Amino acid sequence: MNLEELKYKDELDKSYGISGMVISLVACDGEELLSAVSMDAPAGESVAMTNDYFFRGNPRISAKIAWNTMIGHFRLSISMLLGNVMCRNYVLRRLPVDRATADSLRELVRSGASDACTLEADEADAIFDRCYHDIDRLFSHHGVHSMAVEFSDVLRKRRSLEAREAIEILNSLGNR
Repeated sequence: MNLEELKYKDELDKSYGISGMVISLVACDGEELLSAVSMDAPAGESVAMTNDYFFRGNPRISAKIAWNTMIGHFRLSISMLLGNVMCRNYVLRRLPVDRATADSLRELVRSGASDACTLEADEADAIFDRCYHDIDRLFSHHGVHSMAVEFSDVLRKRRSLEAREAIEILNSLGNR
């Protein structure tokens, strides 16, 4: 499998991918970093994040805090990537993520870990495995399936949502 196969097939596929990213972000307590979502944005820009998400350090804070922030944001990125793929597979197609796709995602994460955080492959694998486990459990839950279906429907109708609106919609769907 190559990354070309991860491209959205159509608008429905895209809406489920975006839904998976937002659901994962909220499940990982990263909602304060969400700015907006848009069906009409190019594929890599459909989920807009706040400036805090792109944190690159600050000389006024300790190196440990800066490092932990960078690693935390990297984990959120991995979780959103996995949420995108798993929502499209588990909820839309009702298929598991195959081994080739999981391996390609792992390689993508390794490359990103080296560039973004100067992590070694084994460190990147440990983060990937934990995120994979968590997001797999999330999207294996049928309550999350109905949430994803409904959020995807709202997103296709409204086309874009500010962070506050997206969070409110997910909260209302999760409280049924």
